[in-house]
Amino acid sequence: MPARRKSTNVDPRIYLNARGRANQRRPEDWHFATTQGMLGAFRGPRAIAAKSQDHKLPNVTPPTRVKASSQLLGTPVRGTLKSALATLVLLLLAMLFWLLVEQFQETLQQERQTSINYSADLADHIGLSMALRAETALNLLPVDKSPRNQRQQQALVKQLGQSLPSLQSLALLSPAGEVLLDSTGTSPDAAYLADWVKRSPSRNRTEGYYFSNNSDASIIYLLLRQPSGAIDGYWLLRMSPDLLQNLTHQNANSSNRPQWLVENSQTRKVLSRADKNVSPPSALSQRDEDDTVLLAAISHSDWQLRGLFNDRQAIEQLLPGLIGKCLLGLVFSLLPIMALLNMRRRQRQLHEGRRRYHDIFEGTGVALCVLDLSSLPGFLEREKLHDTDALKHWLSDHPEHRRQLFEQLRITEVNQVAMQLLEVDSGEGAWHKLINGCPLSSSAIGYQVVEAVLDQQQQLELEIKLTDASGRDQHLWLVLRLPVDQQDYHAVILSISDITSRKLIELSLQERESFWSDVVRTVPDHLYVQNVISQRIIFSNHHLGQTLGYSAVELQEMGAYFWELLLHPEDAERYHQLRKEQQENGYKQLMQCQLRFRHQQGTWRRFDIREQAFARHTGDQVSRIVGVAKDITDQIEASESLRDSEQRYRMLAESISDVIFSTDSSLRMNYLSPSIQTVLGYDAQWVFDNGWQSIIATPQQLEGIYNLIERIRGALHKPQQLSALRAQVQTQLFLFDCLRADGHKVPIELRLVLVWDEDDGFEGILGVGRDMSQQRRAEKDLRMAATVFEHSTSAILITDPAGYIVQANEAFSRVSGYAVAQVLDQLPSMLTVDDQQRAHLAYVLKQLHLHGTWEGEVWLKRLNGEHYPAWVGITAVLDDEGDLASYVCFFSDISERKASEQRIHRLAYYDALTHLPNRTLFQDRLHTALQQAERNKSWVVLMFLDLDRFKPINDSLGHAAGDRMLKDMAIRLLACVGDDDTVARMGGDEFTLLLQPRTTRQKALNRAINVAEQILASLVKPFVLESREFFVTASIGIALSPQDGNELSQLMKNADTAMYHAKERGKNNFQFYQADMNASALERLELESDLRHALEQQEFILYYQPQFSGDGKRLTGVEALLRWNHSRRGLVPPGDFIPVLEELGLVVEVGDWVLAEACRQLKLWHQAKVRVPKVSVNISARQFSDGQLGTRIANILKETGLSPACLELELTESILMREVSEALHILASLKNLGLSIAVDDFGTGYSSLNYLKQFPIDVLKIDRTFVDGLPSGEQDAQIARAIIAMAHSLNLAVIAEGVETHEQLDFLREHGCDEVQGYLFGRPMPAGQLVEQLQAASADLQA
Repeated sequence: MPARRKSTNVDPRIYLNARGRANQRRPEDWHFATTQGMLGAFRGPRAIAAKSQDHKLPNVTPPTRVKASSQLLGTPVRGTLKSALATLVLLLLAMLFWLLVEQFQETLQQERQTSINYSADLADHIGLSMALRAETALNLLPVDKSPRNQRQQQALVKQLGQSLPSLQSLALLSPAGEVLLDSTGTSPDAAYLADWVKRSPSRNRTEGYYFSNNSDASIIYLLLRQPSGAIDGYWLLRMSPDLLQNLTHQNANSSNRPQWLVENSQTRKVLSRADKNVSPPSALSQRDEDDTVLLAAISHSDWQLRGLFNDRQAIEQLLPGLIGKCLLGLVFSLLPIMALLNMRRRQRQLHEGRRRYHDIFEGTGVALCVLDLSSLPGFLEREKLHDTDALKHWLSDHPEHRRQLFEQLRITEVNQVAMQLLEVDSGEGAWHKLINGCPLSSSAIGYQVVEAVLDQQQQLELEIKLTDASGRDQHLWLVLRLPVDQQDYHAVILSISDITSRKLIELSLQERESFWSDVVRTVPDHLYVQNVISQRIIFSNHHLGQTLGYSAVELQEMGAYFWELLLHPEDAERYHQLRKEQQENGYKQLMQCQLRFRHQQGTWRRFDIREQAFARHTGDQVSRIVGVAKDITDQIEASESLRDSEQRYRMLAESISDVIFSTDSSLRMNYLSPSIQTVLGYDAQWVFDNGWQSIIATPQQLEGIYNLIERIRGALHKPQQLSALRAQVQTQLFLFDCLRADGHKVPIELRLVLVWDEDDGFEGILGVGRDMSQQRRAEKDLRMAATVFEHSTSAILITDPAGYIVQANEAFSRVSGYAVAQVLDQLPSMLTVDDQQRAHLAYVLKQLHLHGTWEGEVWLKRLNGEHYPAWVGITAVLDDEGDLASYVCFFSDISERKASEQRIHRLAYYDALTHLPNRTLFQDRLHTALQQAERNKSWVVLMFLDLDRFKPINDSLGHAAGDRMLKDMAIRLLACVGDDDTVARMGGDEFTLLLQPRTTRQKALNRAINVAEQILASLVKPFVLESREFFVTASIGIALSPQDGNELSQLMKNADTAMYHAKERGKNNFQFYQADMNASALERLELESDLRHALEQQEFILYYQPQFSGDGKRLTGVEALLRWNHSRRGLVPPGDFIPVLEELGLVVEVGDWVLAEACRQLKLWHQAKVRVPKVSVNISARQFSDGQLGTRIANILKETGLSPACLELELTESILMREVSEALHILASLKNLGLSIAVDDFGTGYSSLNYLKQFPIDVLKIDRTFVDGLPSGEQDAQIARAIIAMAHSLNLAVIAEGVETHEQLDFLREHGCDEVQGYLFGRPMPAGQLVEQLQAASADLQA
């Protein structure tokens, strides 16, 4: 065909892309999409790119690096640089023109593409509109009978004209194209029609409709063929030419729209254009063929749409804008040229000023730096730093901002003198050395400069110390003059002077002075210089008055001659006499004396005074004397104390019972104490005369002491051996049996000690002999007592009369953990727990003083800090005179006994799982609270809480998981109440809460509401069990006392009633008790009782709701719905009794009855020739998961004789997703029986599409919540369309429930819904009523 061959010059990729995009849009959106495409084309990719660049973040410019003055001066902009700038401006101008041309070409290309897209969308829109009109006509035309007479034909034309305003007449053609009937009576175009039908016989047989026109386009033909029915042939609708104008009608102004035309592909005549109506039709012009960019055939017609685009016309429209942009760019390009000329003039002036400034800056002999502080005030203002305190605080909080602060102090110029002085080669080095401090040197002045700016100082002078390249210190004096006007902060002069030589001399003098000052001050004695004439103290390294303990105020009151006032009166006269003698002798000799001065505490301190001449006048007269005063009080006291000690020790040695003797350095005995007469009966002189060996009863016992004496004699006069002997030989112990003068043997213990002098010289041996007779007898008694003491199972402590521990046994260490050495000489209070126990210990001591013994329970503390109860018994021990000698304490650990008592108590009063109070303890606390509230006229809040859906979790996951959930629940409840409130577990998943009484009813109500809301909010967080999350809710009942009862049982009963009322109100809420709740609770109990007997009394009946095909004309099945016809209540709604059935566990038994009754009824219908294809039965979760569902259904089908294909089971998404693997296994067994599986209420659960494709299901039921909003609700419509499309893609049928209007039915039928169900077709009704309705509908169809 010529027209189609002509379209080959269009790129096929453009055609396909345009078609693809057009098919993705809705027909009603084609106008909006085209407009958006035109706007996008006008902007072009460069405009979009430019827009995206506008939103990029600006580049962050790094801090400007300072340079030396020679670098910063530079050279003026000369001809080469200006030529380069001018060239750059021209290049930018040329690039701007090139970009404008590129944008113009791309905009033109976008306009062309927009025309292609628009034409493709319009072709699809026309095709869809034609299909809609054809579908409308097919729905209105009769299927089985054609109109018999002219009147019926005119009525049919009138009926069609209401939906098709362009309709003129109607005709019925035979398959061969002959006119069988015509609403006009005559058929002038019969020959044309017959020829038209014969020319395309295959097309007319396969397509349901087809559009064309006659030769002059005065009539539009619509040829229709019905897919089913008794009429064999074609319906022909003649319509006026304005049909094309209606199909291509545009709502907005078409002046900016792309051009197009509609032509007949057979005759190549133009039927319609975008800009005007074509009447009569004209032939296609050559210009139209040249402007063609898209040729799209309109389906089911002889027509095709040609998209037009005229390049010349588009260029004429876009060219003025391009010219305007070019002129604007040219105008703006003149601005840089003018700026260059002005810059050249200013550069000359600037260069001349810089030259003069450079000569002055470099010619001076002073080191100078120029600082730029212009950005510092703004920085300080931004950071809100207005004083030095704020600056210090800011730097301490943000130390990392230090460099950022110092970068505001830039050194812009440095002269050669400064660079040589600072040993840097650039301004950057000077900045690092002076400002930043490399980076933390104390020589940096950056901080001081910032402080000077903050304090608004006019001039800053400071000294710094640097280190030069050779490592020597360099001292610099810096002077910075700050301008008054902050606008001049861009150039602040810093002058630097080298003061190293002067500083070194100053430091040397200070070092010498400091050295000698330290030497004088470190001398411990008082060194002073006194004026001989005025007697005033000129210098003193230590103040004598302060040494004597006087304060500065007291010394000031005594005056400059305070030492004369403090001098002892007896020494004052002698001191003045010595001074007088010195003056007469001309201070030729050293004066030395001892003086006493009064201390502030009233004692006298003795000083050794030495004075001599220090300075003389020209006449050899002494003007100043120097003296040293040394405090010798302690030395004198030590000497006197040593003499006194020697006398006391001699008296002690002679008075004690032990025998003491000593030898000289030659080991000859030189002293023997008189106590030898008492111990052995010998006189001391007798021992000196006969030798001490004569009193030894067993001479063999002297071998050890003989060896010691030989070692000492061998080391005498040998310093090294004596030194080794002193280190090796300490106290030596020997045991002898001596003979008394009366002949009795006496055991003697002898201790020998070597005596050494201050120079480590050997002075002799000191020996002490002791009679051991009584000690050995006491040791025997002690060994017997120690056996009892150490092997006792109870801990034993012995204290002295003051209470300090002197002994403890091993059992004490085992019980307390303390070693015996750790508690010796300690008070027993270290073993008690706290201050209260210590106070109890004081009470125990009081009882011991009164009664001599005490016994009781005390809490003690082990070494590791553990507290434990102990049973303690304490006894006071008296000596022979009846005085208190010690305390003996016995105690034992009774922790195990106490723990057993506590375990018994907890088992009796606390829940073993959650450790909360149990029912017994809770009732006891509630009884106490009610009594207190009655006395105090306060309000008590009692709360009963029961977990919702806990039993399914406990049954499915096991008791261990349920126990963990109950423990977690107890923790959450405790977090919602105060420490004084009580939370108890009554058993199972029931908890009770007792809140502290409140003074008013309103406060009690507010507290109850607050706690209940916290509990419900805490349950929003899931419980994690076995690595999965589970959600539970709670129903809470609240009762107040005295409002809801004063007695314990009544209040608990009312709170329990309120809790069950909360469950009836949908769970997950709290309810306060009301008087009418008892009636509702009784009603609930009666309902449960009646439900238990309803099945055996045959009170359950089934209602059936019909299900129809998607067009609503054919019955496809019924859904069986359970109803309860109570003898007294009447027909009870399902929502009232089905949840109760689930709670009572009767849902499986009743569900099996529903299955059996539905199958039995369907079998009866089939036997009675009632055409009901299938019955749908809802399956509960408990039925589905009990494991015997398949077996029971098989038995029911076998008993009723019903085919499995006639039974459809409806399951909700939640049932399938509870245990996916188990659900797959159960569904597979049900499918093996031949049953049909439907997913009920689809879209309201949490099913996964991955599992959905794995489940062997057949039907998806769209929930009524999505159907209610059809067709006006956009979201509901989108969901419904998505469910239908998804189900069909998975080869699943779709049934929509809740269809109540014809509009909903039309929407579902249009989108391919397979079956529908709802009040539009029939409410749920008994079996008999359903049969009557079906028979009546069948009779109407036959009539």
